[in-house]
Amino acid sequence: MSYAHRPDIYDADTHMMERPDWISDFADKEIKDQLEPIVEGDIETLDRVDKAIENFNERRSSEAVLVKAQKEFMGWNHKGWEGLGAFDSNERKLANDLLGFKGSIVFPTVAFDQVLAAKDQSIVLGGVKALNRGMASFCQDDSRMYGVAYIPFHFGAEVALDFLKDAIKQGFSVIAIDTIAPLGCNSSTHPDFDCVWQEIQEADIAITLHVGIDNSWDPVPLSFYNNAGAVPVHKQGDAPRDALAYVGIGYCAELFLASMIFDGIFNRFPKLRVGVVELSASWIISWMKHLDQSYKAFRRLQDLSHLQMLPSEYVQKHIKITAFPGEDIGWLLKNGAEDLLMFATDYPHHEGTDDPIGRYERTMDGITEEVKSKFYTQNFKQLLGSRLSN
Repeated sequence: MSYAHRPDIYDADTHMMERPDWISDFADKEIKDQLEPIVEGDIETLDRVDKAIENFNERRSSEAVLVKAQKEFMGWNHKGWEGLGAFDSNERKLANDLLGFKGSIVFPTVAFDQVLAAKDQSIVLGGVKALNRGMASFCQDDSRMYGVAYIPFHFGAEVALDFLKDAIKQGFSVIAIDTIAPLGCNSSTHPDFDCVWQEIQEADIAITLHVGIDNSWDPVPLSFYNNAGAVPVHKQGDAPRDALAYVGIGYCAELFLASMIFDGIFNRFPKLRVGVVELSASWIISWMKHLDQSYKAFRRLQDLSHLQMLPSEYVQKHIKITAFPGEDIGWLLKNGAEDLLMFATDYPHHEGTDDPIGRYERTMDGITEEVKSKFYTQNFKQLLGSRLSN
């Protein structure tokens, strides 16, 4: 019996956990020795990874150990690198069988930081190529997995377009992009990037924003911690460092999406679809109200005549979003987000908890079957569009 409580669930946020040598396995020989170490070489984390690999090897050699891991696979002791199928694609098929979902979007975890930490542009770009090759390899043998390719915008439109075309050739259905343009770089809404948006639209590829891609796990200026205390230690991966950072976790996405609307990207490319993943969802209702108020306040002070709808209507047409287990999705579904919210487990990350379905369901009293179908199934299908294979 699978974990899924209904037969038609799609998971909009899962992850693979990279081994220390993972990126180099897919990198061109010219840069293999120049890549930054995974998790910045943190010894404690690397020791945990080594232990997880030992446990994986034990599962492969002992039927009894594997059976026990299968029974406990959603438990806290099987999260992160210890997760069933966390870094091995064959074992991931078994995990997908146990989960019982029809499909899932699969993101990398620590490789973003590893790749973008390089000081030389050629190493960064070579690392991104290796990252995308690795994701294609991890997902290629299970049609339930929709791997994510990262498309860097901060090196300009020509570079972004080259990476996008390569991702399309590799069969990707989903891409991830940055939410913040680095200082001195063009915004993603600059007309120079129209050729990239056009290619995405023609290929019918889903766009995703995800916490941590551009250090958005840490949106709070460190000056806020000049409070006679200490800056909280960032644990690992893409989780916020503390409660204050969690409050601002969706801020970068709010600004990015608002710029997409106000700068007319969705007008010029009306088939674009954006998934907002692991950036919380509780802000989405008030943000739509705020967007509409901003439009009304400034439409006589700046040229917003290209907008053909209210900003909130663009949100409803072009955007989907995932919530964390524990957020009150029942309230969100009842108050304007029924066509926006997607189910997500964050498997095998700890943030997904040991029972995401149970936590979602506990907030869903009074939610109709039609709305539940949107949450578990239909909104995901709309995000993937023609790229959905199952």
